[in-house]
Formats: sequence, C-alpha cells, structure tokens
Amino acid sequence: MLNLPSTVLVNRVMPKKAFYEHLKTTAAIREQFVQQIERIEMVASIKEASIHIPGDKDVAEIDVLALCLKGADVPYEAIELVARSIPNKLLFVCLADESCKLLVRRDRLYETGWESTNDTRLELAGSTLRELWDSIVSQVVFGDANSVDLAGRLERKRQSEALRLELEQVERKRKSEKQIAKKNALFDRKRAIEAELSRLEGES
Repeated sequence: MLNLPSTVLVNRVMPKKAFYEHLKTTAAIREQFVQQIERIEMVASIKEASIHIPGDKDVAEIDVLALCLKGADVPYEAIELVARSIPNKLLFVCLADESCKLLVRRDRLYETGWESTNDTRLELAGSTLRELWDSIVSQVVFGDANSVDLAGRLERKRQSEALRLELEQVERKRKSEKQIAKKNALFDRKRAIEAELSRLEGES
C-alpha cells in the first residue's frame, strides 16, 4: 500500500471499540465507527528506528492508519476523534472497493479525491521527520512533495478559499442589486477580490 518501504510496515488491526468505548464521544460518532468503518489497521509506523531519519519532540512518529469502509461515505467525525486521541502525526487512508482517499489533520482535516488504490503512491521526502511530515501534508493538500514554506502555503490557501466564498456572495448580491451606486461598489469589490486572488495564486 502506497509503495511504502518494508521497514516501516506494521499491518496491525486496531480494535474500533478502543476509540468509541473509552474516549469521550457522541452517539453519532459512535454510529460512524459501527456503521461506516469495517476495521482500522495501523499500516505503518514511520520513525527514526524504522526509517533512520531524525525526529524531534513535535514530530517523533508518523503513523499510517487504514480505515476499511463499508461504503463510500467518509466518517469525518470519527477520523477527527482518532486524530485527537493519538499523539503521533497521522496519515489516514480510507479504503472503499478498489479506491482510496488520503486525509491528514493540520489546522483542520485535508483530503485528496478518490483515487485507484493501485495508483496511489506516497513519497517519503525530507532529511528530518518534521520535513517528511510537511511533505506528506503537502502531497495531500497540494499534490506535490514540497515541504518548503508549508505553513505559508496553507495560509494562502485558507485566504483564497475565504476570498472565493466572498466572491460568490458578491456576485449574487450584484446580480440582484437595483441601485446603481451599490451595484458599482459591488463591482469594485469583485475586482479587488479577483486581484487579491491573482496575487495569492502567484505566490503559491
């Protein structure tokens, strides 16, 4: 899976009940574990002992968890619960039929689209585990293994998403606005948003 080196592979089943019976949760999240997840496996443990790359107190281990799903619905709340309950950095691999989706949690959950399991690869790039983790996050969020200025790239992505949402709202208001002065002001705001989006995308 993911073309990972054999030295990091664990392939150990983790009991679902350990998450929803012993952690503070809700009936809805418990239902996700029961109804949507067939089983959870720890596929790999990436750490200094297994890959000979130094870690630090913030990134000492990166675990790859596979969630074998009963359907194509992703149990996001259950994934959030698992992410909060395990101190290590986590890469989630959701599996449904012959497809998979990768998820990581940074400031929030990020995910790829559904891809063929056979075609999905993970590049382990970096001279430290921190760089390697940033590279994994970048592969999920941006589709590349570039770990440079990841925090800045994520911030620009957040700003772009907020601006695109505002742009949609401005467009709707402008179409329904009857007063010429307000319509012109909305047009000016639209142009300003588009210019800022162009600047942010140029820095990405």
